[in-house]
Amino acid sequence: MTVAPFDKLRAGQAQRRSWRSTVGGVLTHPLLWTALLFLALPFVAGANPFAGQWSGFVGIATTMVIFALFASGFNLLFGHVGELSFGHAMFFTIGAYATALYSNGFNVSVMGLPLHHARTDNLFIALFLSVVIALLWAWLLARVVVPRSSGIYFSMITLAFAQVIFFVTYRFSDLTGGEDGLQNIARPNPTGYGWLQDSLHLYWFCAIVVFLALCLLYWVLASPFGTVLHAIRENKQRARFLGYDVDKFRVNAFVISALFPAIAGWLWTYYQQAINPDAGSVEYSGRVVMMSLLGGMQTFLGPILGASVYYELQNNVSQLTKYWEAWIGIVFAVFVLLGPRGIMGVFDDVRHYGFATAIRRVLSRTARVEADMQEELPPAIEDPIAGKASP
Repeated sequence: MTVAPFDKLRAGQAQRRSWRSTVGGVLTHPLLWTALLFLALPFVAGANPFAGQWSGFVGIATTMVIFALFASGFNLLFGHVGELSFGHAMFFTIGAYATALYSNGFNVSVMGLPLHHARTDNLFIALFLSVVIALLWAWLLARVVVPRSSGIYFSMITLAFAQVIFFVTYRFSDLTGGEDGLQNIARPNPTGYGWLQDSLHLYWFCAIVVFLALCLLYWVLASPFGTVLHAIRENKQRARFLGYDVDKFRVNAFVISALFPAIAGWLWTYYQQAINPDAGSVEYSGRVVMMSLLGGMQTFLGPILGASVYYELQNNVSQLTKYWEAWIGIVFAVFVLLGPRGIMGVFDDVRHYGFATAIRRVLSRTARVEADMQEELPPAIEDPIAGKASP
């Protein structure tokens, strides 16, 4: 049986369309752009051509990747479930203090019971302890808080529990060092050659760990579990009508979201070689909220870009004025008002509408509403009867 030439042509066109779709999917994959960003950060982070500073700072790049993971974990709950937590810094703190105490050792007495641990530098056991303690605390909170609260009440309760952790680290000075925190935390030496003592090597170590953790997060969001989370974010009642146990999914999302700040806290301790109670303060929780909103809270890349932009602004603006926090607040407010979907929302508008229309949507609320309405209106349908009656 011979195949008609037109069938061969159609088969070839379908194959080319499939190839283009595959290539386009790879080139626009968020993990690819995350990897490219991490490769570029040590060379461009903190650079300021206007001040003659053309090279990047490895320390700023390390801070960016660690907080990219922290913000991404927070955004799992905020952007993908629709629940705003003001207490995710407590998981960051738990991961950081667990690492510090395990690395530095301690010798305290709790209710007359002496507790002693010698100094050590096994980073894998430190990671295991950080993650397990943070997840256990998150599970206990989730079982109590999540089924009984939502919206602003959920935000306030998470803030209250975060303050509990903050005051424990602040007041229990025999164990945590109190206001001064824990200092002189040795970086691990797993290879025996002091590889992590070099700041650039430490950056690559942090970047690899963060990238692997983000791969896990992407897998969670792309799974059927992530799809249900998005359905809960859009309409909890409809998700319940479809047969999903909404509270169970919210509890699981809360626990999973605690994993990533705990890993970030583990890395942060080795990078800073010190930790103090400020890591669990409201400021740190508010900082990741700002990062998620800047980048785009309902996207995967949003918190990663938001963390980079936040610390880039902090580094450059702080060189110009001591009131840098106020100026960053103004930039944040203006950006949220003009681009409520964040940096990724602006990129999406440019790809969808073109550059000129995207700029009009940013600068004019009327243009934004008109473009959205145009998409929602059904296409015009010609009336065949009226068409026949017309001359």
